[in-house]
Amino acid sequence: MATERARLWTSLALGAGMVALTLALAAAQDRPAAKPLVRRDLLVFGKAPAAPPVRDIFRPRPAAPGPAAAFRRAGPAATPEAAMPAAGTPPAFDLAISYIGSVKSGGETLALILRGGQTESVREGDEIVPGYKVIRLTADVLVVQGPGGETRTFPKQGDRP
Repeated sequence: MATERARLWTSLALGAGMVALTLALAAAQDRPAAKPLVRRDLLVFGKAPAAPPVRDIFRPRPAAPGPAAAFRRAGPAATPEAAMPAAGTPPAFDLAISYIGSVKSGGETLALILRGGQTESVREGDEIVPGYKVIRLTADVLVVQGPGGETRTFPKQGDRP
């Protein structure tokens, strides 16, 4: 009698397990499948080699020629004598910088300028390049004196009202 009872309990446990397994499988089939992380329809498997890139995304695009360059007419060739300034004429102010900000530290103000793609710091009285000296420095403007004594004011770049 004890063995029959053990067999009965064993068969009931197996039956309950089978019912639970069947219900779990049925529930799993009714649930929609999880969305895959990769869309296989967009993948290209060995069809052809990839085309080379059109341009390097890490280099800026070259500037488009302006309207003046598009309509420029050919004229007489420039002569070297015409390009050279007269001996008594002071050189033109040809310093190409951008004043991008200032830093105050210990009662001293440093100007941050952009020259030739490089950031440099200068103080009042420093020479940026030979002949070009910083004569005034504020939070808004940088005043530079050129080799001929002429001055040019560079406003701070980047601030927009």
